[in-house]
Amino acid sequence: MKETHVYLTPDYYPDFACKMGSCRAACCEGWPISFSLEDYYHLVSAECSEEMRTRLDKGLRIKLQPTPDAYAEILPRYDGNCPMRLEDGRCALHAELGEQALSHVCRLYPRGVRLERGYECSCSNSCEAVLELLFSRDEPIEFVQRELTFDLPKPAGPRIVFETLGREQEIRLWLIRQMQNQALPMPQRLMAMGHALLALDEALETKDAHQIDRLLKGQRRIRPLHPNELTQGHLDFGLKIARGMIELLDERSVSIRRYGETALACFDGSFERYEAAREHFETLLPKWEIWFEHMLVNHMFFSRFPFQDRPESLKDEFIALCGVYALLRFLGIGWLRGKENAEAFVDVAAAAFRLVDHTSFDRYAAHMMKRLGCGDLERVHDLVSL
Repeated sequence: MKETHVYLTPDYYPDFACKMGSCRAACCEGWPISFSLEDYYHLVSAECSEEMRTRLDKGLRIKLQPTPDAYAEILPRYDGNCPMRLEDGRCALHAELGEQALSHVCRLYPRGVRLERGYECSCSNSCEAVLELLFSRDEPIEFVQRELTFDLPKPAGPRIVFETLGREQEIRLWLIRQMQNQALPMPQRLMAMGHALLALDEALETKDAHQIDRLLKGQRRIRPLHPNELTQGHLDFGLKIARGMIELLDERSVSIRRYGETALACFDGSFERYEAAREHFETLLPKWEIWFEHMLVNHMFFSRFPFQDRPESLKDEFIALCGVYALLRFLGIGWLRGKENAEAFVDVAAAAFRLVDHTSFDRYAAHMMKRLGCGDLERVHDLVSL
């Protein structure tokens, strides 16, 4: 049933438009598409062409452990493409049967609608059209109230209840403003936010409303660490972490494997090669810090950072976010070496976020980073400074 509510949304939200069949990488590439029990029976009983029925018979399967919310799925073919995808890139289901034949996942994507703990709606970085929209602007993303109508399944409700003294959304927007402090280079913004999170964690642990108020009003100064002078040792450490994250990517996505393997091969452990590749990256993308700001802010809002629905500490969520930043830097710098088209960065970033935004990759990456010695703010600073 369609319901209308007032949602907090990023200001770019009404400007988003699907590229339809003109995407370089389809959003469904490499992913199974889940259908609820209701959507499944609606689909199998639909009147359709013989060709469509053949596609459905081959591609639609009941899950091994079906639930009412995730009862069936369309599995990707051997080449990673969805069997419903037409040669011109469009969805055959949508083209023949209309939007109502789609699962809720496909109907909404790349929109993420959040109903628990306040109505919010934004778009995922995993869609190249969203990234292209973000990269077309210089000004910081703002958040506004907007009336929206959706036909949504009943929400399951949050599994984890965080102690926020009733100020969760205010805290999250405060952290986003830390990321948007363009007076600081990007690594220093991250570290300032990390120190702010530690102070916040302490205040929440003791339920000190006064300290939280001081933090949110900017009355308690957060001192960022000074920039590092980079050495071969920093690169060796960073490559160790990047290699671990890329191996996690390989386990979960064939579609991104070539990006990771190409990036690692580009550096070959040489600090001089890395410096040259980094200089090329920052020359080709002179606004790279603005682009990263927009990506991270959009990801933070989309995922409800740092109060994601999982049992992780605020410090570990910060490490996970820094892991996402470092992964994007390494993939971008390595993949763009020898290329002269900024579009290539959109492709690699969207591919990375197809895992980050739709799996628990960053959570696994944070645990891996800690095992490899990146569990304190000083080592995290070494990593994000590269």
